[in-house]
Amino acid sequence: MDERKILVAKSYQGLPFVSEPYMLNGKEYVKVRMKNGSVKQVRSYSEKEYAKYNPPVKVIQPAKSRRDTLGFGEKGFIWLFKGETYSNLDWFRDSPCRYARIWGWYLPSDIEMPDPIPVDVEPVKLEWADVSLEDQLIPDDQIVKVVEGLLYDAGTSEYVGKVGDRVEFDCTCTRASITQGAYGLSYFYVFTSDDGNVYTWGTSAKSLDEGVRYHVKGTVKDHNTFRNNKQTVLTRCKVEDIE
Repeated sequence: MDERKILVAKSYQGLPFVSEPYMLNGKEYVKVRMKNGSVKQVRSYSEKEYAKYNPPVKVIQPAKSRRDTLGFGEKGFIWLFKGETYSNLDWFRDSPCRYARIWGWYLPSDIEMPDPIPVDVEPVKLEWADVSLEDQLIPDDQIVKVVEGLLYDAGTSEYVGKVGDRVEFDCTCTRASITQGAYGLSYFYVFTSDDGNVYTWGTSAKSLDEGVRYHVKGTVKDHNTFRNNKQTVLTRCKVEDIE
């Protein structure tokens, strides 16, 4: 008896056959010896019938991990780009590089670095171990600090005062931006004091100009960093022109 050609239900597979397949009421059967020694009549299927009643099990591929999706892969790093990325947008768009909100243009470690790259751009490694904990990304604000430490040289600005302190300084307004919100215009300013420290102020009540010198009195609200440069965040400012 060629047992390899006899197809039975999975629960009977591996049991010894004690008869040739035979027809009964238009269906094919075969007898098998059960583990307890008894003989049982069971269906014997054609290949088509067996495939119908026992469809192949679909193997669901596991979803890619966050590490693999972002391109860190087995090597455990991606390439970030330090320098003039904005002025080289055309190069990045034509390259195999990708863009992520939190760290800008980058290249997965399993993709070969394009050659040549712009002279004012430098690739630097971002290690998965530096932005993850137990195989999950750390919070965005912590990632930003790691990325800024790689992409920007440390600034010379220092934090000024403690939260709640009143500070006063002469400065130049180095950035003035205006946005339209639900409650009207909002202004954001960056000041660089004469001793090189950086301050920021967001308000809805003042309009200042970039490149103009001012005398500022304000209350320290917070301390943060931007592009690896320390900033003192102000509130309730009084600003006067310096003639």
